[in-house]
Amino acid sequence: MNIDAPADPPAGVWVNPQVSVGPSPIAGHGLFAIAPIEAGSPVLRLGGRLVTTAELESMFAAAADDPTATYIDTFSVVGDAHLVLPPSTAAHFCNHSCEPNLWMEGPYTIVSRRAVSIGDELTIDYGTISGAPGFEMKCSCGSTRCRGVVTSDDWLLPALQASYGQHWVPVLADRIRSIRW
Repeated sequence: MNIDAPADPPAGVWVNPQVSVGPSPIAGHGLFAIAPIEAGSPVLRLGGRLVTTAELESMFAAAADDPTATYIDTFSVVGDAHLVLPPSTAAHFCNHSCEPNLWMEGPYTIVSRRAVSIGDELTIDYGTISGAPGFEMKCSCGSTRCRGVVTSDDWLLPALQASYGQHWVPVLADRIRSIRW
């Protein structure tokens, strides 16, 4: 399949060794800093397989029909390309927050948005990575900026555009540029 993506993603997922999985007050398990992490430091380098929206919808449908299926972690990349992460990686445990301490830096890298202290849960705003049509999730992050619901249309919110600048997956950054210029 030929998908117009910025570059082929790596096959696997890299996780900063200063990060560990543990019980989360947000949801289930989360990623936590086990050592201080400086602002701008890479935390995750995403890899996996690029698929089209149609392929992704087929994967979701098959998983919905199979109670033993593993959760499908996916990030929008560009146009009709979505990155499906390998199953059972630590990246699966990166929870959402409406006031995250992580954000995107290019198509496949997640970096710390600010300095992170030992014990802090590492979170990203799912609205900055989810461009699949119809994505919607109830939010219970507990942040004072909690939106209550996170959707694939959150890129349209001017406050988020101002807050995150260019730190969106490329497809959403392109959509923002297209309405601003």
